[in-house]
Amino acid sequence: MFRTEGSAPVQGSMLSLTIEAILDFAGERNGHFRLIECEVSSHDAYGTPRDLFIAFFGVIKDTLCELLDDAWSPEIDAAWHKLLRDIEAIVLQHAT
Repeated sequence: MFRTEGSAPVQGSMLSLTIEAILDFAGERNGHFRLIECEVSSHDAYGTPRDLFIAFFGVIKDTLCELLDDAWSPEIDAAWHKLLRDIEAIVLQHAT
């Protein structure tokens, strides 16, 4: 889902920033979550469909669910579903 051009460090940086934004969005919202809003605009310019942008956060959730296996609780699942709905609302609110 990352750009095909660019090195592994660039892709790792994008993933790291995404995780920081998720953690801030789910927590205190000190500002890193605003990266989501900014990246919506930049990904619009790249031609990335909004639904694909939103789906990326779901891919992270699904990966974590797979990694945690039995430790993935109904509470964690509910929190992630709420988070994904909230992120989708933010992304769609800034639709052009």
